[in-house]
Amino acid sequence: MRSSHHGLNRLRYPARLGGVTGYCSAAAVGSSGSEGKYMWVDLRLLREWWREDVDYQWVVDAIASRSALGILKVAIGWSGLAAPMIGVLTVLSPAGPSTHLGRTVLWILIAGGIAWAAHWLVLPWPGKRASLALVAAADGCVTVMCAVSTGYAIRSVGTILLLIVGVYVSAFHSPKVLAAHTVWSMGSVGVFAAPLFGSGDTTSAVVMMLGMAAAVVVPPGLQFCYWVLRSEMLSDPLTMLLSRRGLDYHAAPMLARRTPVPLGVLMIDLDRFKVVNDTFGHCAGDDVLVRTADRLRRAAPAGSIVSRFGGEEFAIIVRLPADSALAAADRLRCAVAEPIGSISVTASIGLALVNRDVAGERNRCSLREVIRSADQAMYQAKQQGGDAVVVAGTLSPADPERLAHHRPGRFLKLSRFPG
Repeated sequence: MRSSHHGLNRLRYPARLGGVTGYCSAAAVGSSGSEGKYMWVDLRLLREWWREDVDYQWVVDAIASRSALGILKVAIGWSGLAAPMIGVLTVLSPAGPSTHLGRTVLWILIAGGIAWAAHWLVLPWPGKRASLALVAAADGCVTVMCAVSTGYAIRSVGTILLLIVGVYVSAFHSPKVLAAHTVWSMGSVGVFAAPLFGSGDTTSAVVMMLGMAAAVVVPPGLQFCYWVLRSEMLSDPLTMLLSRRGLDYHAAPMLARRTPVPLGVLMIDLDRFKVVNDTFGHCAGDDVLVRTADRLRRAAPAGSIVSRFGGEEFAIIVRLPADSALAAADRLRCAVAEPIGSISVTASIGLALVNRDVAGERNRCSLREVIRSADQAMYQAKQQGGDAVVVAGTLSPADPERLAHHRPGRFLKLSRFPG
């Protein structure tokens, strides 16, 4: 799939063509026609954004790799102190709660706000669940603090604090989490504005609600921009498949699912690709890579993750039984071998399977191990002349005998590599 000449419409986004996760461009599904078609593309982009399951740990690691996590953690902690400081000023002001219960609740919230800020300033960066808990605590504390206060200014500041929480959610969590926060924020503003309606100050109440309605679109807009930039960063500019970094990012949800179905990694390398470049030129070589990527995307099993690993090497991650994974490997081998005009290329494929559940905190390390095994198997396929499938991995004792009767490629070797 190639981008059109419309510069504004060259956006790549994660696409699931037949259940396969790869990348394609907005131009690939649009055309040079009417604005209505462009709007259809925009809606499709929004749908893909909504489905995005943000890899929280990947975002944290990316920031940490630039030594910026500590600065961000301190900034969040110090901004978090704003809420308890506002709470103290509220208790001491005429706009504070008039009842003993209200003042007690406010002091409890102040103590909770200090503990919240201290968590960010003193403790390590929170995990995903702890981060969600901190977001929920911030939302709840701000809403209750403003609800027990009667001052218009304090409630207006509360809406700003909810907006700041939304900015954090937009950077680290999924659109669905952000939607939940947005609904809570709008509901909170309704609670804040209700007494103003009751006292006859309709103008202030409407201003507060309109201000929040305008501000509430900021975090989703930011998150959509983050998603677009992340999609660009995780994609390969030539083939529009996921890049090596994109493979790591999109593999995390697949690895996190606990299932008895084996995890398979297919490493695919084009045989004697240098000859294509030397004979037909690099432009023809690029065209072969683009067409090969499209064939792999279409031939890959539903639900798999397809990427360009580097150069003329591709990687595909699947969750399939051993027999199905092997059949898929041969189907991919045959798809690559179809002539591209006057050019014919073949592929050496290494398949690594692991039966154990690789989910959990070691999943990234486990993925690298499986990729290494598949890569070794792929080089064995090359040593056998190419256009071959070689299987490696942690198979159960019955698997080698069962798969030995399934010889899809010119060669099928069942080798034991650490999986």
